[in-house]
Amino acid sequence: MRLNTQSIPVPQEEKASLLAKTYLLLTVGFILMAVGTVVGLQFLPQLAALGKWMYLIIALVATIGTMFLALMNQHNTLGYVFFCLFTFTVGFFDAPAIAVILNSPALIVIFKQAFGLTAAITGSLTAYVFISKKDFSFLSGFLFTGLVLVVIMAVLGLFWQNDTLTLVMSGMGALVFSGFILYDTSRLVHEKGTPVEIAIALFLDIVNLFWMLFNLLSILKGEE
Repeated sequence: MRLNTQSIPVPQEEKASLLAKTYLLLTVGFILMAVGTVVGLQFLPQLAALGKWMYLIIALVATIGTMFLALMNQHNTLGYVFFCLFTFTVGFFDAPAIAVILNSPALIVIFKQAFGLTAAITGSLTAYVFISKKDFSFLSGFLFTGLVLVVIMAVLGLFWQNDTLTLVMSGMGALVFSGFILYDTSRLVHEKGTPVEIAIALFLDIVNLFWMLFNLLSILKGEE
C-alpha cells in the first residue's frame, strides 16, 4: 500500500497562497493609491470647488462604498476589482493633502520621516508576528475601544481646531493602528480571513498609521 503524501502539504500550500495573494494585493493597492493621488492632483480645482463638507461627504461615500463592495465580493473576482478601485479612490481623495505637503519644504521633510517610521514600525511588527506565531486576537476589544475614541476625537477636530486634541488623537491613533497591524497580521498568519478582507484591513492600518505619525510630527515641529 502506498502512502498518499499529496494530501499532507495542502494546508501549508493554502496558507502560502493566502500570504502571497494578500501581500500581492497590498502591493498593488499601494501602487494604485499612488496612481490615484497623481490623478487627483490634476483635479485639485474641481475638488476645492466642492467645499470642505461636500468634499468630505463625497470622499467618505466613495471610499466606504468601494470598500463595502470589495468586502461583499471578497470570495469572487469582483472583490479584487473593487479592492483596486478602493485603493485608487483613497489616493485620489488624498490628493489635496499631498498638494499642501508638496508646497512646503518643511512638510516634505516630515512626510519622509513619517514614511520611514511607518515602514520601520510595519516591518518590525510584521516580522515579530511571523517569527513569534502569536495569536493577537485578544487585542480586539482594546483596539476597538481605542478606535472609537480616535474617531470621536477626529470628528471633534472637524469642528474644533485644537493642537492638544490633535496631538492626543494622533498619539493614540499611532498606538491603535500599530496594534491593528499586529492583530491583522496575526489573522493572516493564522488564516482567519480572505486575501481581500485582510488586505483591506492592513492597507487601512498602514495608511492611518502614516497619517497619525505625520500629524504627530507636524505638531511637535510646529508645522501643524
